[in-house]
Amino acid sequence: MRSNISSIGLRLQALSDRAEGILLWVFTVLLLADVLLGILARYVDFQVVFADELGKYFFIWLCAIGISAATRDNQHVRLNFIAARLPINPKVVRITSQLLFLAFSLFYFYWTCRLTWMHFVMDKSVMGFRFPMYLFTAALPFGFALTSLRLIEDIVSVVKKNGPKQGSEPEWHTIKER
Repeated sequence: MRSNISSIGLRLQALSDRAEGILLWVFTVLLLADVLLGILARYVDFQVVFADELGKYFFIWLCAIGISAATRDNQHVRLNFIAARLPINPKVVRITSQLLFLAFSLFYFYWTCRLTWMHFVMDKSVMGFRFPMYLFTAALPFGFALTSLRLIEDIVSVVKKNGPKQGSEPEWHTIKER
């Protein structure tokens, strides 16, 4: 029984580790298919009203999930060159940086949830075709929630392991000055 639970836990962890990559792949394929459909429709003089509109929303989903993927790989924008010169423990700087980014992510998660809920309540649809707008604006709270979870994972890992996750620092950060 215990081995079943641990194997399920390992499978969920493996899925969690690859979640952004899988979602990015799916939305990239959808965006590519949408763009190709739009190009083909223009070439054969067939009007597809929703191609440009749908491509825009697929791109928003890609960006929202991409923020989380960058956070998971610790590739989000930080001022490491300033932090490296501060006379403060790097662990403290790292946790402070992640906490500030977490506050930012939670703030935007809250406001994008309100936006999505407003679109749901108003039954707003996309202009080019009758499709619920909240399915597209849901990309933002989804992306910020995923980003917040990745930040919390990183903070816990830094606190528990007495340092950042293995391989989580960008390569240029390890280059010594001449």
